[in-house]
Amino acid sequence: MSLTPTPPGALASSIDALSDRQFESLLLAATGLSSAGIAEKIGISPRTVDEHLAAACEALNVRTRIQAVARLAKVTRDLSEPRSFLP
Repeated sequence: MSLTPTPPGALASSIDALSDRQFESLLLAATGLSSAGIAEKIGISPRTVDEHLAAACEALNVRTRIQAVARLAKVTRDLSEPRSFLP
């Protein structure tokens, strides 16, 4: 996997390419929740959360959930305005 800089437009489109669950899991990870905490909050298994986060990392061309959260923050600039489906 190459970690070359992503042009801003491409980064926004990679965020848009995330599934709703990938995006939701990433937003909840941004709040500091563990995979188990995310799983409990949205009613799926921790393993499924890990799969969603791994897919999000791949889509965003990063290696860790911290890097993925940073990419998300760069695009959204304000994590306090999540998509409307979040509880």
